[in-house]
Amino acid sequence: MKKFKKIALVLLAIIVSLALLVCGGVFLGHKVLFPVPTSDVPSIEAATDGILTLGVQAHMPQPATIDEYVDVLARQVKRYNEVAPKLWHENALTNQSIIVEEIGKNDFWLIEPDGTIKSLSKDEVLERGAQRTPYFNGFSQFDGGMYVAVAENDITNYLLFEEYPHLGTYDPFITFVHEGFHVQQEDWAEMDEVPNRGRGEFLEDTAARAKRNLLLRQVLKAVSEPNNTQPMFDALATYEDYKAQFPDDYKASIYTDRIEGTAYYYELISCLYSAYPAQIKDESDLESALSLLATREDVYVDYGLVVEGYMIGGFTCVLLDRYVDGWQAKLMDDPEMTPLEMLYQHFDEEALPAAVQLTQAEIDALGVRIQDSSDAGTGPYLLFRFLYDFLF
Repeated sequence: MKKFKKIALVLLAIIVSLALLVCGGVFLGHKVLFPVPTSDVPSIEAATDGILTLGVQAHMPQPATIDEYVDVLARQVKRYNEVAPKLWHENALTNQSIIVEEIGKNDFWLIEPDGTIKSLSKDEVLERGAQRTPYFNGFSQFDGGMYVAVAENDITNYLLFEEYPHLGTYDPFITFVHEGFHVQQEDWAEMDEVPNRGRGEFLEDTAARAKRNLLLRQVLKAVSEPNNTQPMFDALATYEDYKAQFPDDYKASIYTDRIEGTAYYYELISCLYSAYPAQIKDESDLESALSLLATREDVYVDYGLVVEGYMIGGFTCVLLDRYVDGWQAKLMDDPEMTPLEMLYQHFDEEALPAAVQLTQAEIDALGVRIQDSSDAGTGPYLLFRFLYDFLF
């Protein structure tokens, strides 16, 4: 018996020591080795055309406390629910609420569809079916809305949210609409087998990445020039060439371009309507805002098969709004249809220009940019941030 107790005490000491070591390592990693970069002033210029101004600069002064931010989020949620029925075919994401948890203080708020704010207890949150995920960017779905975790210190760190000028504020609202849209997609027609289910970025295939990078830039140019169809036909020619030159890469892109692309489109239009009600009142204003955003390649261009799909699919949906009636319902019913494929098929009788061919020097240059981007990745400090929030 004494021997058993001695073994148990040794095991307990080992477990406690390991727990302290892990907690200490996470604390040290987050606070000292890999702290999240911060800036209390914007580092990205606003998007402006002299009429519209989009970005964090359009919302000055930004909220500085959690109470001020919850008020901003409530206004966004109210506006969203006012316009939601017209944002998607037979939209199910209407009359949506949001539960907010401040993960430093464990305070909770319910924002109802009309923008009403109500404080909740933890028990009341759980009674509503919300699964708490109290860590950096944590979220979960509940019947009638979304739970999101926020941190008061993040509200004043522009580096965390300024790259979303379509919103221009601290970004949990993006989670609210983007992830909510993914829930709606569960009722769409599904592929029997999903290529690239592992969401590989295929960064090592620089030739394919360069072709998709060109394609994304052409799509953005097409959106930014609504009265000029030439950039759109250039993009369609590149798309045709991409499918022929990189068939495996194309097959791996279908799911992301379709699912993440449409969710990104929904995010774009939901945010613009909800965050800029004084500037964006109707579809004409929305069109102008989307055209303005598409001029910002510095913000809306990224590298990687999956990441590319967000922007290629999302901004192509803007082109579908211009040219293809009823495209949303058609895309929902075809599990292998992407926004760009639908646009391509719509213009199947159009004589496309010769596709632009990239030089090896251009492909190599993109490979260097991809490597530089990977070397400057945010993985370590966001990982330690997640673990810190989870443990502390």
